[in-house]
Amino acid sequence: MAVDPIHELPHASTDPAYCETWAYLLTDLERKTTLLVHASWLPGRGVGNHLVTLQREGQAPQSLRVESREPWKSELFELEVDPWKNAHVRCPRLELDLEFPAFTKPVDFGSLFSLGHGMQQSHVQAGVRASGRIGGERLRAVPGFRDRSWGPRDLRQMGRLVALLMTGVERDLFITVNSMTHRDRPFSASPDTSLGCVVVDGEVTVFDTAPRVLRNADATPAVFEFPGGVVVDLDLADAFQEGRFLADRTSAPDGFPTADPVLMIRMYALAAQARGLGRLAGSYQEGFLFTN
Repeated sequence: MAVDPIHELPHASTDPAYCETWAYLLTDLERKTTLLVHASWLPGRGVGNHLVTLQREGQAPQSLRVESREPWKSELFELEVDPWKNAHVRCPRLELDLEFPAFTKPVDFGSLFSLGHGMQQSHVQAGVRASGRIGGERLRAVPGFRDRSWGPRDLRQMGRLVALLMTGVERDLFITVNSMTHRDRPFSASPDTSLGCVVVDGEVTVFDTAPRVLRNADATPAVFEFPGGVVVDLDLADAFQEGRFLADRTSAPDGFPTADPVLMIRMYALAAQARGLGRLAGSYQEGFLFTN
């Protein structure tokens, strides 16, 4: 079933916990560059958060975050959206001018992105090919990822998060999973919620069970075995960028330093391989809730 384009646009809500997010990520293997653009908006409070993180080979990582008073526009960046088809991001401070056209249909996860009270979001993802400019460099059809969420949101309901977000380099592949464990569960507990998809040449499969993960001697992931038979090989030793970030305003304390709970997400940018399908580019992410 098609996802109504109206859901790409901001919604109205008086719930102070209701949060809208739009996220765009690219992974350029050739230039060893990764970029995350993230916009969050709280319609019940009339305030949001805009975040850009840029990591480039041979340059210091850059991470900029500002408060916004509009969903798609701030002093940091401006976002133009063609619902489910394309997004255009301009960030003068980092000399970014990029488009993120989708090559997959919007993948609708419905209400799977949920951890009970305080975290009940609708969630849509798609694979993209980013083109445009970062500084003086021109990019063309770089593998990327986009997602869209709306509903009550507090990522600090998570105790742990494991995510793999991968896009095909030569072939139209899009393979993702987010597995989440509630903060009140033991650290060793299995995920409470998983949502993922495999898109191969336009054919979409959505699943709600966690993939089987095989690990190396140092406990880093080596193999993801997805429902349906797709297998992804990766090695974090091959990651060319690594960064840490907090996702959005509803998932972070009001100020820092803080003794309040903080969900820190560590992101690795790297290449991977889908067996029998082709090369992938994207990120592996781990999130942990620090309670003090």
